[in-house]
Amino acid sequence: MRNIRATTRNKSNPTSSVTVIILLFVIIYYCGFRIHSLFKTNMDYSDGLSMLDQNETDDLKKPLKFVVRDAVCKIPRIYAFAPEIDEIHTPLVSCATELQRTKPLVSKMLDHVTDHYYLHINKQWKSLYLQGRAGIDCCFRDIHREGDGESADAKSKVSPCYIFRQDFVVPLDVNGVIVNCRSRDSNKLIFVDAFFFIHKRNPNTKYEKSKRIGVLMLGLDSMSQINLRRRMPRTHNYLENHNEWHEMLGYNKLDYDTFPNLMALLTGRSLRQHQGALHTYPFLWDQAKAMFMPTAFAADRTNVHVLTAETTEFTNPPTNYYLRPFMLAIENWLRMNDSFPAPKYCLGPRFAANYVLDYALEFAQSFAGHGGLGLFWVNSFRDYYMEPTMFDDAFFKYLALLKSKGVLKNYVVMLLSTNGMLRGRLNKLRSGFYEERLPFLYISLPNAWKRKHPELANALQANRNRLISPFDLHQTIKHSLALGTSVQPQFDDVADCAKCQSILKPIATNRSCSDAGIDWMWCSCEPFVTECYNTNFLMNSLLSHMNGLLSMAGLLNDTCHYISLRTLYGIYNSQRDNNYYYVKFSTSVANAEFEVALWYNSDKLTVSLDRNKVNRLDSNAVGCVRQKDELLMKFCVCVQKKVSSGTEKEAAVEGSKREVEQFNDVTNISAILT
Repeated sequence: MRNIRATTRNKSNPTSSVTVIILLFVIIYYCGFRIHSLFKTNMDYSDGLSMLDQNETDDLKKPLKFVVRDAVCKIPRIYAFAPEIDEIHTPLVSCATELQRTKPLVSKMLDHVTDHYYLHINKQWKSLYLQGRAGIDCCFRDIHREGDGESADAKSKVSPCYIFRQDFVVPLDVNGVIVNCRSRDSNKLIFVDAFFFIHKRNPNTKYEKSKRIGVLMLGLDSMSQINLRRRMPRTHNYLENHNEWHEMLGYNKLDYDTFPNLMALLTGRSLRQHQGALHTYPFLWDQAKAMFMPTAFAADRTNVHVLTAETTEFTNPPTNYYLRPFMLAIENWLRMNDSFPAPKYCLGPRFAANYVLDYALEFAQSFAGHGGLGLFWVNSFRDYYMEPTMFDDAFFKYLALLKSKGVLKNYVVMLLSTNGMLRGRLNKLRSGFYEERLPFLYISLPNAWKRKHPELANALQANRNRLISPFDLHQTIKHSLALGTSVQPQFDDVADCAKCQSILKPIATNRSCSDAGIDWMWCSCEPFVTECYNTNFLMNSLLSHMNGLLSMAGLLNDTCHYISLRTLYGIYNSQRDNNYYYVKFSTSVANAEFEVALWYNSDKLTVSLDRNKVNRLDSNAVGCVRQKDELLMKFCVCVQKKVSSGTEKEAAVEGSKREVEQFNDVTNISAILT
């Protein structure tokens, strides 16, 4: 018996081992449960391969398609047709009536001998608009910029309506008109439309025979290469099946939204490094003007700031041909006209986007052989990921028109965006990380260049799967303008990206995001990593920090709600700086959505915000905080309904506090497991 007891004492006690195993199991299970259940995250980190596009193969050694694949950077090609996306159907939108679209009462005409525009009344269709033999009177309102010497983005001014007769020749100082036609007997408004005019002012005729090559940039805002395949199938198939178009699959944004990315493309400067008025930046338009080339800029939806921010404007029109005053006017006059109500995507008998693309086509045809530089940007279909489908058919036909009208012979044409969709359903998918970071980019070179400089097309083909940024496109445009005027290209370093280059020359493999001027925050090469241990503490510290800033500013009253967590979409951890995180989440109140970059000290449980990378993602951001720090304006989840009595006010505030306390009580349970 004594020997048995001794033997038993010498053996290890199984109870402690089992306890350790059970505890480890509980920790692992709890971490998984916390991420997927308590935080209600709908990002599935365990099944990354199901995002990849397995319908395309490179070769037997690479069964999955990659956008970029080398020793430094790996970006997967994402499968665009996830089941949760396919079930959404896009509504059809028609602008005005079929009669107005197909048989307009008034048309804009151009005399190619005199280069003068005139307004033509299509009398053969008058009877379709009127009953009986009643006559019609048509008039036009001249659109011009209000005030000389003011901001280029000042309000437009519209003149009284001047009656015109058949084939009225448009004066050279009239850049746009709104046309009204009324029945002569009843004075009833029967037709409304608007026309812009691109008058050729002192063209450089000496270059006509030399056929100078220009650059056109046609943009679709917030369009990823993934969503282009998903939502614009006719456009995508056309681009893939016509060999004049070269797709750049490794094109990666370098900042949050359109404005800083376009500024990098057009100026070679980063807004993070340079602040000031827009006229102080060295725009590529200035280089084109110095080469005696015409320049143009057009964008629809004037409430969306493409090349202006709330605190920055052009002091003068930045280009020779500038569509913004025209768009400001027709948005007010055509959309507000009770006689011809139209969906939000329409202005008169056409999509708002058609004015921009028609402006690009007319600019290109007017100055064929003179070169030129134009940016034409479509914002109309940027808010919801299904919207581009409405424009798919029109854009597909427009691309075919570029070829049939000879535009591709006279211009380097870039089809591009600067970022994918920044908010909404796509960001909540597992592929959301790539959706917003990988905009689409196609480039077409004139056939004459391909014959004379075959190395240019070869470079584009080689760069198809290389990492590219807007800084590279800046150099590419400079390169193209120089070649287009038979000038030896000067490859000066981009001020804020010394290693960036023209993509008309081969880009080295093993290129990092820093080489391309892309910050880690926006780099698609970086895999996202989440740590169960830090998740609860980090979110608790972040929310406490955000609420603390609001509290110190005296905003946690009837202005702003306390911020508490509803859904955690993901936590991304830098592979270069273990203390650097990027978090996306929504709040319990108002379902406000945030994107926050921060440094987290896990020892002290403190948070330091990367202020330049804090964004509000929800479309319901009211902006009820004025004349405060910009960060507080983003953090404030506005109280929509002011409470009447002091008792109700105190109850509302206390209710918000309880939400935070309940969150803290739950998240602090993790301390027991450590």
